[in-house]
Amino acid sequence: MKVTVKTFYDIIDSIAPFETADTWDNSGLLVGSMDNNVSNVLVALDITEEVVLEAIENSCQLIISHHPIIFTGVMSITEHNYAGKLLQKIIQNNIAVIAAHTNLDRSTTHGINLFLANEFKLVDCVPLNFAHGYGIVGSLTTSSTLSTFIELTKNIFKIDLVKISNYQDKPITKVAICSGASADFIEDALTNSADVYITGDLKYHEAQKVLGSGMVLFDVGHFESEFVYLETLKIHILNQLQSQNVDIKISQYEKPIFRYI
Repeated sequence: MKVTVKTFYDIIDSIAPFETADTWDNSGLLVGSMDNNVSNVLVALDITEEVVLEAIENSCQLIISHHPIIFTGVMSITEHNYAGKLLQKIIQNNIAVIAAHTNLDRSTTHGINLFLANEFKLVDCVPLNFAHGYGIVGSLTTSSTLSTFIELTKNIFKIDLVKISNYQDKPITKVAICSGASADFIEDALTNSADVYITGDLKYHEAQKVLGSGMVLFDVGHFESEFVYLETLKIHILNQLQSQNVDIKISQYEKPIFRYI
């Protein structure tokens, strides 16, 4: 079977329909032709210089990223700005780019937050924010101490540290999760009476919103909250791909932006 960029576009569309992406988002085919043949694919969270070089080294015809490389208006594609330099390399090497961003965040069947809920073995899960379809909230089958839950969280996100606001030694049963930068849904987590809300990219005044409440707030990092999902995305794609002649790799060069020293 001929495998093209459109093959992957259609698979992702079935996993997380592009039409469900938020109106401010830029998911979909961002670079290249739907008709290009594909035998090597690189999956990454972001398209960085390291990721582009990795794609070139591995003779990839397609990069599937979570975050769009073209997000706001692009006024020029030159070597004098970071995105322009990357886009030049991508185009020169005939690599297509598909971004699956908020459609993957909001997917109720194969999305990032559903994956995380499964990692925590949550039951009775519902969307954290029904109106926008972001996040998930559910319950542990058995209550956990906060210290045990912290260690579980570290293991799931493969991190050594968790940034916590409103630390209190209390039993954890109800858990709210929204990957990425999702401080917008702190109020939803409070409304749902979550014992803990897990997200990333929290600012000082955002973290203050939980003070005086019974909810503990976890910041596990933006990159860390989403990168762990990529292997599962790869598996979902392979399960639908009717071909043995395509190699799909998760980026090995991509690293978190921040280091804790």
